[in-house]
Formats: sequence, structure tokens, C-alpha cells
Amino acid sequence: MRGNSHVRFLGGPERATASGLPGAVSHVMAVRPPDFEAEVRFLTPEEGGRTGQYGPPRQGYRPDIHYDDDQTDGIWMIWPRFLDESGQELPKDTLIPQISRAHFYIINDELRRTVHRERLREGVRFHICEGAHRVAACRVTKILALHDDAA
Repeated sequence: MRGNSHVRFLGGPERATASGLPGAVSHVMAVRPPDFEAEVRFLTPEEGGRTGQYGPPRQGYRPDIHYDDDQTDGIWMIWPRFLDESGQELPKDTLIPQISRAHFYIINDELRRTVHRERLREGVRFHICEGAHRVAACRVTKILALHDDAA
């Protein structure tokens, strides 16, 4: 991403719904366990993070990710569900703390198998982005169901 305002979505033409069917993305996150868990730290506005224009992020927020070691401007459709202190997913519309943990779901099953299983491991760093704008720094802390077959 290297400061470029152009971004290329990686994950195929099903970007908006994962399979072209209404509700398919929500269905993936509802029926399949999370692929991995990560620490998330939202950048402050002074660090170039989110500004007050849209308000703070809330549970249900659908940003994308970019691996820190990617040499391309592509972003991946891997969506978070943020956790409370006990490890349970926060209720919908709950404000997300600046420093938190989240379960992440890889929406595209083919890319889950062919790309992300090789790339993701504990310690991998990535960031959450809104288009070409980096808004949070993240680090994988646990691999969960990444290597399981999708439901």
C-alpha cells in the first residue's frame, strides 16, 4: 500500500457478498468458526488513523486487511469480530476499544485454502484498512480454524 491512494481488492468479483447471494458474508461468519485471532491497535488521528468523520468503529465494522510484507497495493477481504475481555465476541454495534483482540474470518474459501493458509501464522503483522487508508496495526496471536475445511 505504501501510501498509494489506489487500491486493488483481492478476493474476486464476489467482494460485496462473498458468493453473489444476499446475506452470504454474514452467513459465513455465522456458521464457520474464526480462522485466526489477532491483537488490534487502532491508530490515533495523529498517527494517520481514523478521524472523527465517521465516528469510532463499532462491532459489525467491515474493513479489509493488508499484510505488512505485501509488495502489492492489494487488500484482502478478511473481516473481524471484536472480543471482550473474556474472549467473547462483542454484541453488534458495540464501540470497539482502541486496543482490542478480534477473531478474523476469511470470506473467500478458495483464497483461504490457496493463499492465506500459507501466509498466516502466529506473529504475522498486518493492518486494517479502509480503502487505501491504514487505520489499525495488528498481529496474529492464534491460529484457530484456518486449516479446517469450510462448513
